Amino acid sequence: MQNVVSSLNLTVECQEADYKGNYRISALFSKLSDLATQNAIKVGIWNPELGDHYGFVLSKETMVLKRPIKVDEKIVLHTRAADRKRIQFIRNYWVNDECGDEIAAMYSLWTLIDLKNRRIIKPEKVGIVMPELKPYQYTIESYHEIKKDLELTYVMKRQVLYSDVDVNQHMNNSRYIEWALDAIAMEVFDNKYFSEVSVFFKKEMAPGVIAKIYRYIDDEYVKIVFKSEDEEIDYFEFGGYLVAV
Repeated sequence: MQNVVSSLNLTVECQEADYKGNYRISALFSKLSDLATQNAIKVGIWNPELGDHYGFVLSKETMVLKRPIKVDEKIVLHTRAADRKRIQFIRNYWVNDECGDEIAAMYSLWTLIDLKNRRIIKPEKVGIVMPELKPYQYTIESYHEIKKDLELTYVMKRQVLYSDVDVNQHMNNSRYIEWALDAIAMEVFDNKYFSEVSVFFKKEMAPGVIAKIYRYIDDEYVKIVFKSEDEEIDYFEFGGYLVAV
């Protein structure tokens, strides 16, 4: 089996949009994650019977967004397994409008973990056979690093609760995005959107964990960091470039 493309046609619903009528980044991440699971099953990267013991976990992702996606807009999501580097697996996504023009593209890195001991494991050890990864041209060729050495300001504390946790028994990827955006004042989104976002899931956040959230923001760039209460652990980083609508 080759790394064939899986696609999904959808219309952006009201509950998936923010107060400006823009498709929420977290909702897009969630939809793309579901499509990735369908594609992984289709090409043999994943077997649902393994779900009680193993799971693919997102490590890093970069998204480039050419313009906001609007409520009621008809779009098409696509994904394809791209490459493998030792224990990391590269998956690409892209979003087209109904005319076929690309609106957004994503580059992501994943690892397979044993859910019981929370350790990375090679897919061959659990009987997963990787497909033939046929190369192809893509918009984003690598993960875009988040800016370093920025002065962060404390914003709030937040605890991982019931609605945050997914079947992999840790905080859902889209909830990290929602927490990060909640740390930004609403008026920022009145006339700006993120043209590029990179996220780095550095350490899992389990149910009950309390994170201290820190922020850097100027007219063009935002960085959000989740730290442990004692500030010894960085759980998550978000970096994004703001542009005028």
